[in-house]
Amino acid sequence: MGNNGTDKVWINGGQSLYKQDNFEYIKMGKVVSIQDEYGMGRIRVRVFGNQNVGGDNNVLDDDLGYAFPLIPKHLSIIPKVGEMVWVLVIGKTKQRVDRFYFGPVISQLNKLEYDDFDSQSPQRPFTFASRKPDRAVTARDTTNFVIPELIGVFPKADEVSIQGRFNTDITQKKNEVVIRAGKFEPSTSNEFKIQFNYKTQAFIQIKNDVTYPSVSNPEQTEKGTVTNIVANKINLLTHKDGTPTITLDNEMLINDEELNKILTEAHQVPFGDILLEYLKLLKNAIFSHVHNGNGNPATDLASSGNIQAIGALRAKAEDLESRMLSKNIRIN
Repeated sequence: MGNNGTDKVWINGGQSLYKQDNFEYIKMGKVVSIQDEYGMGRIRVRVFGNQNVGGDNNVLDDDLGYAFPLIPKHLSIIPKVGEMVWVLVIGKTKQRVDRFYFGPVISQLNKLEYDDFDSQSPQRPFTFASRKPDRAVTARDTTNFVIPELIGVFPKADEVSIQGRFNTDITQKKNEVVIRAGKFEPSTSNEFKIQFNYKTQAFIQIKNDVTYPSVSNPEQTEKGTVTNIVANKINLLTHKDGTPTITLDNEMLINDEELNKILTEAHQVPFGDILLEYLKLLKNAIFSHVHNGNGNPATDLASSGNIQAIGALRAKAEDLESRMLSKNIRIN
């Protein structure tokens, strides 16, 4: 009996519904190895059951045939050992060679990092499962139950998103693309132990069709694109002729040691408005100050109206200098 949306008929006694003439072309399996000497993304998968029905019960892990990925190599995702995948076979006479797989099968978003086959969690979305699925790790499920701390952590149903294994994603919304890292943080306020990260989340937000004041006429508005780059620390770096120069790590790109050097040695970016205020004070002080020559003391030009210019610069210079450079944005 299949699932009709009620708890009582969700289970089917653990029996597969995908048999035709006592043969399954699609089988579920447990990943036992991801080692591939040719680096093609092949894995070894154990399909449970007797050999006469295509199972691997009496086959050693090292003797299992390879399963080749069905997703193109433009997308890189390899299941972890212990996760569930779907295995496709060509026919009854070739059940252990030239297998294909797609997966991993992840039951809920809070198990993106790892969904253990032995826990039977990956099987729960299907009608042959012995238990119904876990409750959705979303802000709002079908029963209209709301967990406010989870709003914004995972994509909405109408958004296209690539979810990382842990705490990252790339999401396409309406007229908007968001690349994020650290989207959630630990929490003790709900059963999923996470909540939206307001404090340290890093993201690049690219928005289209945004209304903002016109540069040529601030009383009018215009539409265009806006990009927001947000993080605790931001580095804008170049490969060539930068100071300090950067050295890339072929696995981490910028490793911890290199990052620490950048955060301490790279140049701080000045705030334009504060720099401009400083330069205006400096300009007024210079333009209102003259030397009388012949060793006479310098005098301010009273006729310029800026007789206090030197005093104004002296009074504000130290404060402006202390606030002029960004503590969190650096360039090389």
